[in-house]
Amino acid sequence: LLPSKGDIKDGLLKLILYCNLSEVTVNGKKIKSEAVLNLTSSKLKGAITSTSTKKDIANFFIENSFSTQQIKLVETIFAEAKQNNFIIQIQFSK
Repeated sequence: LLPSKGDIKDGLLKLILYCNLSEVTVNGKKIKSEAVLNLTSSKLKGAITSTSTKKDIANFFIENSFSTQQIKLVETIFAEAKQNNFIIQIQFSK
């Protein structure tokens, strides 16, 4: 259902680097940036983010028949996202 652990770790590492940028400018104008790691699968139904409610996350796990191991992985990466001030989105994609 989810990308491989290696792909997730690679994405997290890059995201941690990006979210630590102190200034982002486009054409000389400062813009607010928000780091988001998007994990997609054609096997998923619906979507959740690391900012979703506990109820929505639990329903997503049930709807997609996540195993205990998959749930622990998502909980771990969501905690990492909160600690490092970025967002993880898990969703369906063709």
